[in-house]
Amino acid sequence: MSTVAPLAGMPTVDVAVQSAIDAIDDSFLVLDADDRLVAFNAGALRAFPHLEPELVAGARFQELIRRDAEVLHERGMIDDVERAVADRMRRHALPNSSYESRQPDGRWFRSEDRPMAGGGRVVITRDITDERRHAEEAARYTKLLRGTLENISQGLCAFDAAYRLMTWNAQLFELLDLPHTFAQVGTPMIDMIRFLARRGDLGPGDVGELTEEVYRMSTQTRGTIYERRDTRGRTLEIRLRPLSDGGLVATYSDVTDRHKVLTALRESEERYALAAAGANDGLWDWNLGSNRIFFSDRWKEMLGFAADEISDGAEEWFSRIHPEDVQRVTAQIDAHLSGAAANFESEHRVRHFDDSYRWMLVRGLAVRDSDGNAYRIAGSMTDITERKRSEEQAIHDALHDSLTSLANRTLFLERVRQALARQRRTPSAQFAVIYLDLDRFKVVNESLGHVHGDDLIIAAARRLEQNLKFGDTVARLGGDEFAIMLEDVRDKEDATGLSDMLQKALSTPFMLGGKEVFTTASMGIAHSAENYVRPEDILRDAELAMYRAKELGKARSVAFDPAMRGTTVTPLDVETDLRRALERHEMVLNYQPIVSLSDGRIRGFEALARWHHAERGDIPPSEFIPLAEETGMIVELGQWVLRNACAQMVEWNRDFTDQGPFEISVNLSGRQFTQLDLVRMVTNSLEGTGLQANCLKLEITESALMENAQRSAQMLRHLKELDIKVCVDDFGTGYSSLSYLHTFPIDTLKIDKSFVQDMGRNRHNLEIVRTIALLAQNLRLDVIAEGVETPEQLAQLRAIGCGYAQGFLFSRPLTTENVRRLLAENRVW
Repeated sequence: MSTVAPLAGMPTVDVAVQSAIDAIDDSFLVLDADDRLVAFNAGALRAFPHLEPELVAGARFQELIRRDAEVLHERGMIDDVERAVADRMRRHALPNSSYESRQPDGRWFRSEDRPMAGGGRVVITRDITDERRHAEEAARYTKLLRGTLENISQGLCAFDAAYRLMTWNAQLFELLDLPHTFAQVGTPMIDMIRFLARRGDLGPGDVGELTEEVYRMSTQTRGTIYERRDTRGRTLEIRLRPLSDGGLVATYSDVTDRHKVLTALRESEERYALAAAGANDGLWDWNLGSNRIFFSDRWKEMLGFAADEISDGAEEWFSRIHPEDVQRVTAQIDAHLSGAAANFESEHRVRHFDDSYRWMLVRGLAVRDSDGNAYRIAGSMTDITERKRSEEQAIHDALHDSLTSLANRTLFLERVRQALARQRRTPSAQFAVIYLDLDRFKVVNESLGHVHGDDLIIAAARRLEQNLKFGDTVARLGGDEFAIMLEDVRDKEDATGLSDMLQKALSTPFMLGGKEVFTTASMGIAHSAENYVRPEDILRDAELAMYRAKELGKARSVAFDPAMRGTTVTPLDVETDLRRALERHEMVLNYQPIVSLSDGRIRGFEALARWHHAERGDIPPSEFIPLAEETGMIVELGQWVLRNACAQMVEWNRDFTDQGPFEISVNLSGRQFTQLDLVRMVTNSLEGTGLQANCLKLEITESALMENAQRSAQMLRHLKELDIKVCVDDFGTGYSSLSYLHTFPIDTLKIDKSFVQDMGRNRHNLEIVRTIALLAQNLRLDVIAEGVETPEQLAQLRAIGCGYAQGFLFSRPLTTENVRRLLAENRVW
């Protein structure tokens, strides 16, 4: 013990004793009757190193406590120094006290105050840090274990070697509906069993005998699993497991739902057996020991055999399985018999009596002995031939174009993907992709109708197929666009030569509806030497090259050049700009005069939309009108044309009353003509501009009218009720509709310029014009001939009685300013 300056009455301590006390881990503080420090050992310095300056003879114990509290407060371990000192001194004043505290360095100590016989006190302090840590870990483990027990779905309890209750969870009392008076450590297991027996949970019988029987089974078990039903109709699964040092653990599970499922499964299997027989499925039962198979009569009948024409040998089945399927079927059976697969199910082909193969769905389930070895397998056979055909057709349809039966975009891109993979493995295996678009297809489609348009697509597809070598792929991407993959193409020049061959094949006229139809194609070529990674990229570049071919005048092939990616104008570019053209006031109307051939004066105008693009200049109607049709923009564009044309005509009729009133002709596309609100749109334009209805003439193509003749007649009647005039545009180029013509309430026939321009060279065309004019006269209709360019054509038209004409002979389409100048001249032709 470290002895401070001796105080009165303190004996001198032997050095050996002092050394022994200093070696003790515990801290000793000796206080006199005035609560002053008399002596302490080295353990005190180890326990309270922060008090070393204060540990001097005569130090008051309260001051030591205060300094200790101040250090704790400085380190944020306590909030109130005075309260801590008061609490400690209160305990110190007790005859005997024990308390725990935490030191500034994080250690925990337990201090005990004891009075001494001769007066004064001794304070002994012990480091209990490890003890507290172990206690906390034990508490956490106990809490975790208790939480686990309370969260499992089973009820659980454990009994000691004397079969008294040691632990349990709440689920046990809920499942067994036990009173909570049993929820006490030490409850005898036999008392709990007796309670269940009295309530009837253990079944009928004497309570005492049932109690003894269950108690004996439980205490003598080496591991038991059994089920029983309780008085509430539930089925409980009970598992008993002995503990190594005596006692046991019991778990209780509610398996009522599982029993219901198993019962339902058995009933389902019975229903399936009945349904299989009723559905005429074939049944089979294979004895694996004898290798004999029972085949039902229906099984044999499904393959075209009589009941006595097939034996019970296993070869009767396996010898009829398609050679490509037999190995797979055998492996599937082996997998089930070995236990690797829960059941046997196989779709495979089986040879019929007529030597054709039928697709069969065969299912089976093995029966096993107590060791799990299969000794029998039985099942059914269902004919799924039609389903397989439907699936194959669905797969084919998903990868092929419905009109031409060519590959579609999905299949084409997959073929290109495979070709790219081959080229990566074998760099010399190069190929090319051609993007092909039929020129003037829209003209054919509108002139001859969609049926003949489809015929042209089909005929073009066949020609492309006929001119490709084995291994090449041709696909229809949609509309009049095709894609071709040419295998084993050395370079772009080689691909260009092949595309020229395809161009030549397509240039031969097609016979559609008794007419010769000529078409060409614009083709873009992309070669795999550009090191493509994705199939979409090479197709994209071929498409860009195709658009460049169209820009250069169509009917040609162009090989892709990387510079095209920034310069080629695609339909998407045009579509994007078209949607903004009206907002940017890039659209304007030009007007071509329509002249009366009886007096040579202007009687009206045809309104024609023109697009003055801010960057690309004038874009012809042949480019933006078809695109407007496809995107639906034609409806908005048509409304703009109609309203502005009506407004302009009001102005000219007001300013040139001596020559008017003039009529304005506005073209309606097929898509506009099918709009349900067409009549309302026309009415709004007339009312909004103030134009008289009889000054408006709507031009509709023959093909658009005949698309749905009955609906067209109804729409025309609505327009006529408003006093609006209707003109059949491009008459003679579409359907042979003479039988319908008299049913349509129309006013005018416009003869297509293709007939007018060839009248002088082709007598056949002259007769067509003459016939149309005569037909119109008989039906009391006006006739307009368009495309008049020469005085000779004008003379011929007057000679055959044509009423009106328009064309470059009179004037090209004019701006509004130039129309005013023309009207001011008051010309006569």
